Amino acid sequence: MIIQKQWNNLEKHAKKCIEQEIVPGMSIALLTRHEKRVLHLGYRQLVPTQIENDEQTIWDLASLTKVVATTTCILKCIEQGKFNLKTKVCEIIPAFVNSEISIFHCLTHTSGLPSDIPNYKVMTKNRMLKFIHSAQPICTPGTEVIYSDINFILLGQVIDVCTGSFKNFAKRELFDPLAMKSTCFNPKADSIDTFASYENNIERGGVIRGVVHDGKAFKLGGISGHAGLFSTINDLSNFVTMLLNDGIYNDTRILSPSSIDLLKKCRTVNLNEKRTLGWVISDQNYDMGDYYSDCALFHTGFSGGSIYVDFDRSLGLLCMTNRIHPSRENTKIFQERNNIHNLAIQCVLENEF
Repeated sequence: MIIQKQWNNLEKHAKKCIEQEIVPGMSIALLTRHEKRVLHLGYRQLVPTQIENDEQTIWDLASLTKVVATTTCILKCIEQGKFNLKTKVCEIIPAFVNSEISIFHCLTHTSGLPSDIPNYKVMTKNRMLKFIHSAQPICTPGTEVIYSDINFILLGQVIDVCTGSFKNFAKRELFDPLAMKSTCFNPKADSIDTFASYENNIERGGVIRGVVHDGKAFKLGGISGHAGLFSTINDLSNFVTMLLNDGIYNDTRILSPSSIDLLKKCRTVNLNEKRTLGWVISDQNYDMGDYYSDCALFHTGFSGGSIYVDFDRSLGLLCMTNRIHPSRENTKIFQERNNIHNLAIQCVLENEF
Protein backbone atom coordinates (compact mmCIF):
# COMPACT_ATOMS: atom_id res chain seq x y z
CA MET A 1 0.00 0.00 0.00
CA ILE A 2 1.25 3.47 -0.89
CA ILE A 3 1.15 5.74 2.16
CA GLN A 4 -0.77 8.90 1.29
CA LYS A 5 1.18 11.12 3.70
CA GLN A 6 4.49 10.03 2.20
CA TRP A 7 3.13 10.40 -1.33
CA ASN A 8 2.12 13.96 -0.44
CA ASN A 9 5.71 14.60 0.69
CA LEU A 10 7.03 13.32 -2.63
CA GLU A 11 4.59 15.48 -4.57
CA LYS A 12 5.50 18.53 -2.47
CA HIS A 13 9.20 17.96 -3.14
CA ALA A 14 8.61 17.45 -6.87
CA LYS A 15 6.67 20.73 -7.04
CA LYS A 16 9.56 22.43 -5.28
CA CYS A 17 11.92 21.09 -7.96
CA ILE A 18 9.78 22.76 -10.61
CA GLU A 19 9.54 26.04 -8.66
CA GLN A 20 13.33 26.11 -8.19
CA GLU A 21 13.84 25.50 -11.91
CA ILE A 22 15.71 22.27 -11.32
CA VAL A 23 13.81 20.96 -14.36
CA PRO A 24 11.10 22.53 -16.53
CA GLY A 25 8.83 19.48 -16.32
CA MET A 26 8.70 16.19 -14.47
CA SER A 27 6.56 13.05 -14.55
CA ILE A 28 6.97 10.48 -11.77
CA ALA A 29 5.44 7.01 -11.65
CA LEU A 30 5.65 4.77 -8.57
CA LEU A 31 4.71 1.12 -9.09
CA THR A 32 4.15 -1.65 -6.55
CA ARG A 33 2.53 -5.09 -6.79
CA HIS A 34 -0.88 -3.57 -6.18
CA GLU A 35 -0.76 0.12 -7.06
CA LYS A 36 0.42 2.75 -9.49
CA ARG A 37 0.64 6.44 -8.70
CA VAL A 38 1.64 9.11 -11.24
CA LEU A 39 2.52 12.80 -11.01
CA HIS A 40 2.74 15.26 -13.91
CA LEU A 41 4.22 18.64 -13.04
CA GLY A 42 5.65 21.69 -14.79
CA TYR A 43 6.07 22.17 -18.51
CA ARG A 44 7.11 19.99 -21.41
CA GLN A 45 8.16 23.21 -23.13
CA LEU A 46 9.18 26.66 -21.88
CA VAL A 47 10.35 28.37 -25.08
CA PRO A 48 9.30 29.69 -27.49
CA THR A 49 5.92 29.12 -25.79
CA GLN A 50 4.93 27.36 -22.56
CA ILE A 51 3.16 24.02 -22.85
CA GLU A 52 2.12 22.18 -19.69
CA ASN A 53 3.34 18.67 -19.01
CA ASP A 54 0.69 15.93 -18.77
CA GLU A 55 0.21 12.19 -19.27
CA GLN A 56 0.33 12.64 -23.06
CA THR A 57 3.90 13.98 -23.03
CA ILE A 58 6.25 11.96 -25.23
CA TRP A 59 9.79 11.97 -23.87
CA ASP A 60 13.10 11.48 -25.67
CA LEU A 61 14.59 8.59 -23.68
CA ALA A 62 18.20 9.18 -24.78
CA SER A 63 20.36 6.46 -23.12
CA LEU A 64 17.35 4.79 -21.54
CA THR A 65 17.09 3.33 -25.05
CA LYS A 66 20.00 1.10 -24.00
CA VAL A 67 17.96 -0.73 -21.38
CA VAL A 68 14.36 -0.42 -22.56
CA ALA A 69 14.96 -1.44 -26.17
CA THR A 70 18.47 -2.75 -26.78
CA THR A 71 19.16 -4.86 -23.70
CA THR A 72 15.67 -6.34 -23.79
CA CYS A 73 15.93 -7.15 -27.51
CA ILE A 74 19.33 -8.79 -26.93
CA LEU A 75 17.73 -10.99 -24.27
CA LYS A 76 14.93 -11.89 -26.69
CA CYS A 77 17.50 -12.80 -29.35
CA ILE A 78 19.33 -15.04 -26.88
CA GLU A 79 16.03 -16.74 -25.98
CA GLN A 80 15.46 -17.38 -29.70
CA GLY A 81 18.91 -18.88 -30.18
CA LYS A 82 20.24 -16.18 -32.50
CA PHE A 83 23.45 -15.83 -30.44
CA ASN A 84 24.64 -16.00 -26.83
CA LEU A 85 26.50 -13.77 -24.42
CA LYS A 86 29.85 -15.27 -25.43
CA THR A 87 29.30 -14.67 -29.15
CA LYS A 88 31.93 -12.37 -30.61
CA VAL A 89 30.58 -9.21 -32.17
CA CYS A 90 32.76 -9.71 -35.26
CA GLU A 91 30.96 -13.00 -35.97
CA ILE A 92 27.81 -11.00 -36.65
CA ILE A 93 29.35 -7.73 -37.87
CA PRO A 94 32.35 -8.72 -40.03
CA ALA A 95 33.33 -5.05 -40.47
CA PHE A 96 34.10 -4.86 -36.73
CA VAL A 97 37.83 -5.53 -36.56
CA ASN A 98 38.23 -6.72 -32.96
CA SER A 99 38.04 -10.50 -32.53
CA GLU A 100 37.96 -10.53 -28.70
CA ILE A 101 34.97 -8.38 -27.83
CA SER A 102 31.76 -10.29 -27.12
CA ILE A 103 28.08 -9.46 -26.71
CA PHE A 104 28.66 -9.73 -22.96
CA HIS A 105 31.50 -7.18 -23.06
CA CYS A 106 29.30 -4.65 -24.86
CA LEU A 107 26.29 -5.21 -22.58
CA THR A 108 28.36 -4.69 -19.43
CA HIS A 109 30.52 -1.87 -20.85
CA THR A 110 33.61 -4.01 -20.26
CA SER A 111 34.72 -4.08 -23.90
CA GLY A 112 37.48 -1.55 -23.18
CA LEU A 113 36.32 0.53 -26.16
CA PRO A 114 36.66 4.34 -25.90
CA SER A 115 33.94 6.20 -24.01
CA ASP A 116 32.96 8.30 -27.02
CA ILE A 117 33.65 9.15 -30.64
CA PRO A 118 35.88 12.23 -30.82
CA ASN A 119 34.79 14.89 -33.30
CA TYR A 120 31.74 12.90 -34.39
CA LYS A 121 29.91 16.18 -35.05
CA VAL A 122 32.08 16.86 -38.09
CA MET A 123 31.99 13.26 -39.34
CA THR A 124 29.72 11.87 -42.01
CA LYS A 125 27.59 8.86 -41.05
CA ASN A 126 29.91 6.53 -42.99
CA ARG A 127 33.02 8.00 -41.38
CA MET A 128 31.48 7.58 -37.93
CA LEU A 129 30.60 3.95 -38.63
CA LYS A 130 34.11 3.32 -39.91
CA PHE A 131 35.50 4.70 -36.64
CA ILE A 132 33.15 2.45 -34.62
CA HIS A 133 34.05 -0.68 -36.58
CA SER A 134 37.78 0.00 -36.37
CA ALA A 135 37.81 1.13 -32.72
CA GLN A 136 40.40 -0.60 -30.54
CA PRO A 137 40.13 -1.19 -26.77
CA ILE A 138 42.06 1.15 -24.52
CA CYS A 139 42.25 -1.62 -21.90
CA THR A 140 41.94 -5.39 -21.97
CA PRO A 141 38.30 -6.48 -22.45
CA GLY A 142 36.76 -7.65 -19.18
CA THR A 143 39.09 -5.72 -16.88
CA GLU A 144 37.38 -2.32 -16.50
CA VAL A 145 33.97 -0.72 -16.91
CA ILE A 146 34.12 2.14 -19.43
CA TYR A 147 30.62 3.41 -20.23
CA SER A 148 30.50 3.88 -23.99
CA ASP A 149 27.81 4.55 -26.60
CA ILE A 150 29.96 2.57 -29.02
CA ASN A 151 29.08 -0.65 -27.17
CA PHE A 152 25.37 -0.15 -27.71
CA ILE A 153 25.64 1.18 -31.24
CA LEU A 154 27.29 -2.16 -32.02
CA LEU A 155 24.56 -4.07 -30.15
CA GLY A 156 21.88 -2.24 -32.14
CA GLN A 157 23.63 -3.35 -35.32
CA VAL A 158 23.83 -6.92 -34.00
CA ILE A 159 20.05 -6.95 -33.48
CA ASP A 160 19.51 -5.39 -36.89
CA VAL A 161 21.58 -8.07 -38.64
CA CYS A 162 20.08 -10.99 -36.72
CA THR A 163 16.42 -9.94 -36.97
CA GLY A 164 16.31 -7.98 -40.23
CA SER A 165 15.27 -4.77 -38.46
CA PHE A 166 16.00 -3.57 -34.92
CA LYS A 167 13.08 -1.14 -35.15
CA ASN A 168 10.57 -3.75 -36.33
CA PHE A 169 11.83 -6.44 -33.93
CA ALA A 170 11.46 -4.12 -30.94
CA LYS A 171 7.94 -3.18 -31.99
CA ARG A 172 6.84 -6.76 -32.63
CA GLU A 173 8.49 -8.44 -29.65
CA LEU A 174 8.28 -5.68 -27.02
CA PHE A 175 6.24 -2.57 -27.67
CA ASP A 176 3.12 -4.17 -29.18
CA PRO A 177 2.69 -6.95 -26.58
CA LEU A 178 3.43 -4.44 -23.80
CA ALA A 179 0.76 -2.05 -25.14
CA MET A 180 3.44 0.64 -25.44
CA LYS A 181 1.46 2.44 -28.11
CA SER A 182 3.44 5.69 -28.07
CA THR A 183 6.89 4.07 -27.93
CA CYS A 184 8.99 4.07 -31.09
CA PHE A 185 12.00 5.33 -32.98
CA ASN A 186 11.50 8.28 -35.34
CA PRO A 187 7.97 9.13 -34.14
CA LYS A 188 5.51 10.79 -36.47
CA ALA A 189 5.29 14.45 -35.60
CA ASP A 190 1.58 14.82 -36.41
CA SER A 191 1.00 16.27 -32.95
CA ILE A 192 4.29 18.07 -32.34
CA ASP A 193 2.98 19.78 -29.20
CA THR A 194 2.80 16.42 -27.37
CA PHE A 195 6.61 16.03 -27.45
CA ALA A 196 8.78 17.30 -24.62
CA SER A 197 11.22 19.97 -25.77
CA TYR A 198 14.94 19.82 -25.26
CA GLU A 199 18.04 21.83 -26.12
CA ASN A 200 17.80 25.09 -28.04
CA ASN A 201 20.45 24.15 -30.58
CA ILE A 202 21.26 26.67 -33.28
CA GLU A 203 23.05 24.07 -35.41
CA ARG A 204 19.90 21.92 -35.39
CA GLY A 205 17.55 24.83 -36.13
CA GLY A 206 16.40 25.79 -32.63
CA VAL A 207 14.54 23.92 -29.91
CA ILE A 208 14.74 20.16 -30.51
CA ARG A 209 11.49 18.22 -30.13
CA GLY A 210 9.98 15.28 -31.93
CA VAL A 211 13.36 14.23 -33.34
CA VAL A 212 16.18 12.56 -31.46
CA HIS A 213 18.38 14.96 -29.50
CA ASP A 214 21.47 12.73 -29.34
CA GLY A 215 23.88 13.79 -32.08
CA LYS A 216 25.22 10.32 -32.90
CA ALA A 217 21.75 8.78 -33.10
CA PHE A 218 20.64 11.72 -35.27
CA LYS A 219 23.47 11.00 -37.72
CA LEU A 220 22.47 7.33 -37.74
CA GLY A 221 18.96 8.22 -38.88
CA GLY A 222 17.28 8.22 -35.47
CA ILE A 223 17.54 4.47 -34.90
CA SER A 224 20.42 3.23 -32.77
CA GLY A 225 21.12 0.90 -29.88
CA HIS A 226 22.39 3.71 -27.65
CA ALA A 227 19.69 6.38 -28.13
CA GLY A 228 16.71 7.32 -30.26
CA LEU A 229 13.69 5.84 -28.48
CA PHE A 230 10.66 7.96 -27.54
CA SER A 231 8.00 6.99 -24.98
CA THR A 232 5.46 8.13 -22.40
CA ILE A 233 5.45 7.57 -18.65
CA ASN A 234 2.50 5.17 -18.96
CA ASP A 235 4.20 3.07 -21.65
CA LEU A 236 7.35 2.86 -19.56
CA SER A 237 5.25 1.81 -16.57
CA ASN A 238 4.09 -1.22 -18.57
CA PHE A 239 7.71 -2.12 -19.28
CA VAL A 240 8.71 -1.88 -15.61
CA THR A 241 5.61 -3.84 -14.56
CA MET A 242 6.74 -6.64 -16.89
CA LEU A 243 10.19 -6.77 -15.28
CA LEU A 244 8.73 -6.85 -11.77
CA ASN A 245 6.27 -9.58 -12.77
CA ASP A 246 8.99 -12.02 -13.80
CA GLY A 247 8.71 -11.19 -17.51
CA ILE A 248 4.91 -11.27 -17.82
CA TYR A 249 2.57 -8.41 -18.74
CA ASN A 250 -1.23 -8.88 -18.85
CA ASP A 251 -0.86 -12.68 -18.94
CA THR A 252 1.55 -12.44 -21.90
CA ARG A 253 5.12 -13.60 -21.40
CA ILE A 254 7.60 -11.08 -22.81
CA LEU A 255 10.83 -12.38 -21.26
CA SER A 256 11.52 -15.81 -19.80
CA PRO A 257 12.19 -16.18 -16.05
CA SER A 258 15.75 -17.14 -16.98
CA SER A 259 16.22 -13.83 -18.80
CA ILE A 260 14.93 -11.90 -15.79
CA ASP A 261 17.36 -13.86 -13.60
CA LEU A 262 20.22 -12.78 -15.85
CA LEU A 263 19.44 -9.18 -14.92
CA LYS A 264 19.54 -9.83 -11.17
CA LYS A 265 23.24 -10.65 -10.93
CA CYS A 266 26.18 -8.27 -10.83
CA ARG A 267 28.41 -9.10 -13.81
CA THR A 268 31.35 -6.86 -12.93
CA VAL A 269 32.35 -8.12 -9.48
CA ASN A 270 35.65 -6.55 -8.31
CA LEU A 271 35.65 -4.01 -11.14
CA ASN A 272 35.22 -0.24 -10.82
CA GLU A 273 31.42 -0.20 -11.25
CA LYS A 274 28.62 -2.63 -10.43
CA ARG A 275 26.79 -3.57 -13.59
CA THR A 276 24.55 -6.31 -14.84
CA LEU A 277 23.48 -6.75 -18.47
CA GLY A 278 22.77 -3.23 -19.68
CA TRP A 279 21.88 -1.79 -16.29
CA VAL A 280 23.69 -0.43 -13.25
CA ILE A 281 22.91 -2.74 -10.32
CA SER A 282 22.85 -1.57 -6.67
CA ASP A 283 25.85 0.77 -6.96
CA GLN A 284 26.28 3.46 -4.29
CA ASN A 285 28.17 5.62 -6.80
CA TYR A 286 24.94 6.32 -8.70
CA ASP A 287 22.08 8.61 -7.68
CA MET A 288 19.67 5.90 -6.53
CA GLY A 289 19.24 7.45 -3.09
CA ASP A 290 20.11 5.85 0.24
CA TYR A 291 17.56 3.03 0.36
CA TYR A 292 18.34 1.01 -2.75
CA SER A 293 18.19 -2.75 -2.25
CA ASP A 294 20.73 -5.47 -3.00
CA CYS A 295 18.96 -6.21 -6.28
CA ALA A 296 18.00 -2.90 -7.87
CA LEU A 297 18.46 -1.87 -11.51
CA PHE A 298 19.08 1.74 -12.49
CA HIS A 299 19.75 3.76 -15.61
CA THR A 300 19.53 7.36 -16.73
CA GLY A 301 19.28 9.27 -19.99
CA PHE A 302 21.16 12.45 -20.91
CA SER A 303 17.86 14.23 -21.60
CA GLY A 304 16.90 13.86 -17.93
CA GLY A 305 14.98 10.63 -17.40
CA SER A 306 15.71 7.69 -15.09
CA ILE A 307 14.34 4.22 -14.33
CA TYR A 308 14.73 2.31 -11.04
CA VAL A 309 13.59 -1.31 -10.74
CA ASP A 310 13.81 -2.83 -7.25
CA PHE A 311 13.31 -6.61 -7.38
CA ASP A 312 13.71 -7.08 -3.63
CA ARG A 313 10.82 -4.71 -2.93
CA SER A 314 8.81 -5.31 -6.14
CA LEU A 315 8.93 -1.57 -6.63
CA GLY A 316 9.49 0.53 -9.73
CA LEU A 317 10.21 4.24 -9.99
CA LEU A 318 10.19 6.28 -13.19
CA CYS A 319 11.23 9.91 -13.27
CA MET A 320 11.07 11.59 -16.66
CA THR A 321 12.28 15.16 -17.10
CA ASN A 322 13.43 17.51 -19.86
CA ARG A 323 16.35 18.82 -17.83
CA ILE A 324 18.29 19.98 -20.95
CA HIS A 325 15.53 22.40 -22.03
CA PRO A 326 16.41 24.97 -23.10
CA SER A 327 20.08 24.33 -22.24
CA ARG A 328 22.18 21.23 -21.57
CA GLU A 329 24.05 23.18 -18.88
CA ASN A 330 21.29 22.44 -16.36
CA THR A 331 22.57 19.51 -14.25
CA LYS A 332 20.59 20.14 -11.03
CA ILE A 333 18.53 16.94 -11.37
CA PHE A 334 21.65 14.85 -10.77
CA GLN A 335 21.58 15.64 -7.05
CA GLU A 336 17.81 15.79 -6.67
CA ARG A 337 17.35 12.22 -7.91
CA ASN A 338 18.73 10.97 -4.60
CA ASN A 339 16.06 12.89 -2.69
CA ILE A 340 13.30 11.77 -5.07
CA HIS A 341 14.31 8.12 -4.66
CA ASN A 342 14.44 8.42 -0.87
CA LEU A 343 10.99 9.98 -0.71
CA ALA A 344 9.50 7.51 -3.20
CA ILE A 345 10.72 4.38 -1.43
CA GLN A 346 9.36 5.69 1.87
CA CYS A 347 5.92 5.84 0.24
CA VAL A 348 5.62 2.07 0.46
CA LEU A 349 4.99 0.20 3.69
CA GLU A 350 7.83 -2.10 4.67
CA ASN A 351 5.45 -5.05 5.00
CA GLU A 352 4.51 -4.62 1.37
CA PHE A 353 8.03 -5.51 0.23
